[in-house]
Amino acid sequence: MKRPGRREQLGLLHDYYKSSGFYELVGKNLLKVLLTLAIFVVAFLLLQPYVLVYQQELQVLIHEQLRPSAVFALFFVSESLLGMIPPDLFMLWAKARFPDMPYLMVGALAAVSYLGGIVAYGIGVSLEHLPKVHAYLFERHAGHVEFIRKWGGVFILIAALLPIPYAIASTVAGLVKFPFKTYLLFGLARFLRFFLYAAVIFNLV
Repeated sequence: MKRPGRREQLGLLHDYYKSSGFYELVGKNLLKVLLTLAIFVVAFLLLQPYVLVYQQELQVLIHEQLRPSAVFALFFVSESLLGMIPPDLFMLWAKARFPDMPYLMVGALAAVSYLGGIVAYGIGVSLEHLPKVHAYLFERHAGHVEFIRKWGGVFILIAALLPIPYAIASTVAGLVKFPFKTYLLFGLARFLRFFLYAAVIFNLV
């Protein structure tokens, strides 16, 4: 039997992604990215006069009261559990706190997020020993479970790049026992996400 050519394979893959809702998921999350950036721009323009008035107080808060160790610890907990605190806020903090090396700190934040995802994956795996919690999360995140089973590592890649809570996606990956090495490989896109977002946000503010 003749194997399908390259073009036919791409056509079949395109049809599968279209019918399975892959393009819809990516499209919705790209819109979320654009909306998030638009909110940042509008918020910055609206708050800029107040920021200038309280600039000294803000500098004291950022440089003296927000200790880097505490901020990184908070971010690690967020990225390990629910991932409900937007990473973009921590990027803005990194630029304000370390204006001479903001991208180095963004790299550190990306590493913390990557490690937090690994912890979240481990939590998902360990929940096998808690059947009721395991079943609840399977039902609670049925959509994510379905996406991982449909698209595998591609969904991990999407979660790493787009505004899908990475901690939740990682936990679900552990729940379904997605191959750990493959998870680690696709999760590296988390670094790309942080630097791309930082480049846009830093230019805006």
